[in-house]
Amino acid sequence: MSFEPEQLREAAETYVGHGAGTHGVWPRLVWERRSRSPVARLDDAVEFLGKWKALRFKGGGAAFRRICSIWLRKNLTDLQRLQGRVLYRLAPEDFQHILELSSRFRDGGAPPTTIGKALHFFLPETVMLWDQATVRNTYKLRPDPESYVSYQRFGWKLHHVTRGKTVQVLQQLERDHARTIGYFEPMTMILDHLAFSPRLSARAVVALGGSSEAFSDDVSR
Repeated sequence: MSFEPEQLREAAETYVGHGAGTHGVWPRLVWERRSRSPVARLDDAVEFLGKWKALRFKGGGAAFRRICSIWLRKNLTDLQRLQGRVLYRLAPEDFQHILELSSRFRDGGAPPTTIGKALHFFLPETVMLWDQATVRNTYKLRPDPESYVSYQRFGWKLHHVTRGKTVQVLQQLERDHARTIGYFEPMTMILDHLAFSPRLSARAVVALGGSSEAFSDDVSR
């Protein structure tokens, strides 16, 4: 079974959450300010994660601010190395960097969903959102950094098995989607919408050879 750009287009067009209040803050807090220094965006990160229900752990926003401040101080160079990098153009070593960033975030005390949404906040073109309620439940993924990276690799692999997968085709899909919803979403967000469709998400997994191949922990494959 193949997976084509039209399936991505369908996932984007049928996703019903674009009008929700949470999505209203995404263009302002995430996309429009993405080129600013990550350190200068800490207040925006706290606001975004609060509205996207990713601060539901002991200490909430105050705890995240402390964890993230330390994490940024120790990992700023690695994070900035990935800023502006597009998911489907990443190299194997880039996924190793993402694994290290997510592992250090976890070791600092951040819960899985907080990590998944915070890294997307800082790297919106590079990594997909990762939560329990939708992504991990849909694809039956573990809540650890290795599984997080396997999900990013899933998105990368999907582009590389898609028929008509030229960069121009993907960029046109993004532009068409932006005209439909009124603001720009990168391919990472369009891929995220797949998880909301049982039929399309299942087709994507089958196109990659089944779950074990689609979500392999091997970052070199």
